[in-house]
Order: sequence, then C-alpha cells, then structure tokens
Amino acid sequence: MLERLTTAELADLAQQIGWFTFADDEVEEYGALVEAVLQTIDLVGDAPLPASASAPSTQAIRRKVGQRPTSEEDPLNAVVRWIDVHDPTASGVLEGLRIGVKDSIAVKGVPMTLGSDVLRDYEAPRDSVVTERLLAQGAHLVAVTNMDSFAFSGGGLSSSYGPIMNPFDRSRSAGGSSSGSGAVLAYSDVVDGAIGTDQGGSIRVPASWTGVLGLKPTHSLVPYAGIVGIDATFDHVGPMATTSDVLGRLLIAMVGPDERDPRQAGLSYDVQQIEDVLQSNATDFAGLRVGLVTEGFSTDDDLRGGTSAAIRSVADRLAEAGAVVTEVSVPEHLLGGGIAFAGFVEGMSALALSGGNGHHWAGQYEPELAVAMGAALRERGQALAPQMKMVAVLGEHLRRRYAGSVYAAAQNQRPALRAGYDRALADVDLLLMPTTPFPAFEIEQGLGLADEVLRGWEPLGNCAPLNMTGHPAISLPAASVDGMPVGAMLIGRHFDDARLVDVAARYERRFGWEGSLPNPRGRK
Repeated sequence: MLERLTTAELADLAQQIGWFTFADDEVEEYGALVEAVLQTIDLVGDAPLPASASAPSTQAIRRKVGQRPTSEEDPLNAVVRWIDVHDPTASGVLEGLRIGVKDSIAVKGVPMTLGSDVLRDYEAPRDSVVTERLLAQGAHLVAVTNMDSFAFSGGGLSSSYGPIMNPFDRSRSAGGSSSGSGAVLAYSDVVDGAIGTDQGGSIRVPASWTGVLGLKPTHSLVPYAGIVGIDATFDHVGPMATTSDVLGRLLIAMVGPDERDPRQAGLSYDVQQIEDVLQSNATDFAGLRVGLVTEGFSTDDDLRGGTSAAIRSVADRLAEAGAVVTEVSVPEHLLGGGIAFAGFVEGMSALALSGGNGHHWAGQYEPELAVAMGAALRERGQALAPQMKMVAVLGEHLRRRYAGSVYAAAQNQRPALRAGYDRALADVDLLLMPTTPFPAFEIEQGLGLADEVLRGWEPLGNCAPLNMTGHPAISLPAASVDGMPVGAMLIGRHFDDARLVDVAARYERRFGWEGSLPNPRGRK
C-alpha cells in the first residue's frame, strides 16, 4: 500500500512545485481525489512480475556471492567482489571462459552498488538479459568489476571503493567508467574477458588506457534490460578482452533481440557473420577502405601530438597490409560533445529521480531498484560523488528554467550528427581516430573538486559523439606513447560490428598488440 498524504503535505507539495496553490476550501477535495487515485495505483502492487518468454531456466545455476578481494589479490583495485556464478549444465561459445561483469550489470543475489557506497545495500533480484545469455553460453562469472560512481565519469577515480589503477603504471588511472573491466584483464590467470557499459566512452576509454580490446556495439544490438544506465537512447553494453577471439565470442553470446528491451523492436541479426570472422586465418586488408577523421586528431600539446602520430602509424600498418587509407572530414564530430552533455545531464538526473529506471519505454523495469535507490539517496545522498551532485542540481535547474527544451534540442540534433558519419562511411568501410586524446593520466591527490571532475570527462571527446549516433566503435590496443598504451578507434556502419571484429582479428594475427600487459601479481 502506497504512503498517504496529509492535506498539509498536499498543500506543501503544490507550493514546492510552484505552478499553483490550493485554496483552503479546495485542499480536502483534492485530498479525496488523490486518495481515490492512490487506491487504484495500489492494485499494481498485487500484480506479479511476468516471466519473459525468452528467459532461460535458472534452476541449475550455482550462485556464490563471494567477498571483497584483499589488496594482495587485487592490487589494482579492479574488483568489487569475487563471485562464483555458473550453470554446470550449460555449454556454448563461452564454455570454459571466466568473465567479469561491471557493477551496474545485475547478477541475481549479488550486491550491485554502481561503484557507490550510496547503494551499498542493494542486491539484484534477477539477472540482466546479458547475464542470462553469458550463463546460457557456458560462461563462469567470477568477478564484479569496479567502476566510476554511477558510471558518470571517464576518469576511473570516483568509485567509493577508491581509484582503479593502471596495469602498466599503478600511479596512473585505468580510465572509466568501466575501469575495473579493463584493469582486471591484467590478471591473465583469473579473468579471460569482461563486460562493460558505454554511455560516452566508458568501454573504450579504459580499453585504450589499459591496453585491451573494447567494443561498443551498434546501439540496440545487445539488450540492456537489467543494467543500470544513464539514458536508453545512448546506453550501450559490450565486451572487453585481450584477444579478438574472446571479444568475438562474447559478442556472439550477447547479441540479438529480447522483448524486455524495446529498443530492439524488429531487430534481426545473424551471428554467423561473427563466427565466420573467428574461423578465418586472414591477415591482409586488401580492399579495405579506411578514412582518417581529420577532426579526431589533435597536436595541441606533446601528449596529444604523440597520440595522433601513434594512431597514424597504425594507419600506415593497415596500408602496408593492403588497405586504402584516405583523409576524411566529419565537421559534425566537433559538435558531438555538446549534444552528448545535454543528454548526459538531463538523462542522468531524470534517471536518478525515477529510481534508475527512467520513464516512457515499454520493457522490463526494476521496481526493487527504484525503491532501494530512492531510500539510499534520501539516507546517504551526501555521500554522492561530486559529479553526481552537480548533475542533480544542474538537471533540476534545466528542467525548471527550460522545461526540458535543452534535452529536446540535443535529441533533435542527433540525426544530423549521425548523418555526418554516415556521409563519410558512404565512401569508406571504416573510420579511424585515436580513442583517447592522450594516455592515462596520473592519479593526483589534492586536486580541486572542479578540476578533478572535469579531468574525468576530458578523455571522452572522440568517444561520446558515437554514443549519440549509435555507430559501432572498437578500441584496439595497437599503439603506445612513452610506454603507455593508447587505443586506435575504428568506427563502422550500423550493424557492421562483425567487420570491426574482423579487422581486429586480422590486425592481431599480423602485427600483434602493442606491448604486453604486465602481471601485477608478479607471477611468471
């Protein structure tokens, strides 16, 4: 039964909204009207959650919640907790693989905290669709990976569990927000692959800085139901791995429609094209047309210049192996950041106000999450990371002052942004630019609040526009600057994800990846 309002509370709410007030002789009447509506809404609580027609049976799944790792077990602070979740009866493309999942991806019975102490008491009541699919394909889920608080940074520094360290240099960040999903792959004898989410670069930034592969699939290719995001129009979930084979196998397991995710209406995708890529032994790029996006390269300082030069060297290798490489211009790319942040601010603010679910879409909601998040924000909101406090205040200001028009204008500009990349992709097969404008920055103590928050968003410049357009994009660990990895980002046409995996696999076979991951545990 929903909590009732007194007439005094009703009058106070009207005053807070600021659009109208109730006359003294009206309050009782409005109170009766509100009570009648609440009694009707109460009936919703008696309806059971419907089972999905596509959800696999979970009776055979073994679930151990595990515990927080010790610093010796996890010297990079990449893991929130070890878990042991698998289906001993399942077999498939992921059989034998040990997988880590980001702390925003629901695994039934396992705490899901979004990298924040604010949500420390919440346990997922059901698996996300991606979790179901990983388990059904034989994966062994072994870790919940650390992340930036509420996924609202690319810096890897805002988690309540502390900053996530870079496997190449522990004094530097692993990037974010899927920080732990990149860093944990340094433990080659513990985790074989990982799952991240990406709203503005959150898979690709940590992939770039930790020297692994990270794929943001085409928007809607992988169902997002059961995963906490920022905005359904640009939430993505995808695989991270140290080899293209594991990356491709994870993608095969995750893609395809599910009725619980309305973004996928009418989606049809044949995984055979990815399977064919993984079975090939090709190492050349004959016939491949690659466009270097002029606007994605920068020489403003030594690090940016070094990164740009390193990624142009990747293009040179592709050309040596048969690709045709040309320079292309996408002026719209420079406008993508403003469009993205208009979506981030109002989207994230609205999501928090609705308990992590959002509104106005037809699919599976998480009412338990809404209750838990609402209570957590009321009780422990002071512990929110600075960027979350900022977005709550700014989002409320934009709603009150501009009534949603800023968000609406940004959404209306997305088709033109998408058309800019589509225009370039009409003449080439793939676009290429640096994933991040510079290598991982140092974890500095004592930075001012504003400097630290802004620093966490600076790596997103090349990545965030692709969340607004939905194009698939992959970061390849193919270059380095001063001994630190920097990713080469390839962008494909919508639903041409298999080509990205194909180019990654061919590049890996022919050239290998730049450098090799150190072993943070000191094992030989």
